[in-house]
Amino acid sequence: MNIPNLSHQVVVAKVDKLVSDILDPKIIINIQQISKLLTLYHQPMTLLFNNELEYTNSIKWFIGSCYLVCGNCYPHEIIWDNDMAQSFLDKLYSYQYEFTTALTDFAFQEQRNSQSLTNYMNYFLNKYARVLIVRVDIKIKAEFTQLVDVERFQDFVNQLLETIQRDREKQKNRRNNDNIKGSKGCFEDLRGYAWAIEQGIDNGGLHCHLLLIYDGDKRQKDWYLGEAVGKRWDKITEGLGRHHSVNTPENKRNYERKGKLGIGMIHRNNSQEVKNAIHAALYLTRPDKYHQRLKAWLPNMRSFGRGTTPRAN
Repeated sequence: MNIPNLSHQVVVAKVDKLVSDILDPKIIINIQQISKLLTLYHQPMTLLFNNELEYTNSIKWFIGSCYLVCGNCYPHEIIWDNDMAQSFLDKLYSYQYEFTTALTDFAFQEQRNSQSLTNYMNYFLNKYARVLIVRVDIKIKAEFTQLVDVERFQDFVNQLLETIQRDREKQKNRRNNDNIKGSKGCFEDLRGYAWAIEQGIDNGGLHCHLLLIYDGDKRQKDWYLGEAVGKRWDKITEGLGRHHSVNTPENKRNYERKGKLGIGMIHRNNSQEVKNAIHAALYLTRPDKYHQRLKAWLPNMRSFGRGTTPRAN
């Protein structure tokens, strides 16, 4: 069987899914499927393993189990027949308890992030009579994903976060100098923000959910702002990126019909809008998104973050 030319991101996503499917008691996968998938992903995973990255435990379990079966043989020498695949399974099953623990640990961490984000949202929803909430999803175009590894993607996201700070400085200068002309930057009058970096289940594509909280007395046109932010991302990535603004009129109508509209203009004195806004924000920190977590990352890299609230005088 020919081994396809796969990117690191695709391989770690496929390996993570294989390990999770095997260790998840609710999923049935036969030995022939496992043999086929081991043939596809063992060699690429071994060759693409990067010692400068941190890996999720599922990748370590996969590599360790393969080594116990294959020893010091070169990956291209291994023929993953049913007997070899069964031997791999026997080794991997020893991590059943650790897999259950990993699911619990992830849910616990996401719950902590959810509480942090809820407190953050409540600060602005209580402070301002109205806030304008915008959410933009940013990623890399499918045809360019092999050109953008996790390090480069993190650099793009950092550049976008730095742009937020530059626009805030521009806003401060504009406030102190009436002679400054020109249109506002898309991050001016921004009061808070949060972000979450995730990785696709099937293709391993990296993406980031960006939540933006504006002063509703100073900014309107949420769909326009979402598109402006997306264009900033496209410019930063030099055409490699793409974006999706959640604040389209069609999306908002759909949410409104369901009674769940939590983006756009949110009024402090409308308890349902406030509740919906918090619910919409918590999409960034859902405990059921285990399979969308990062599978490989830079040391000390964060997959979730938010701005800070001003200190009380």
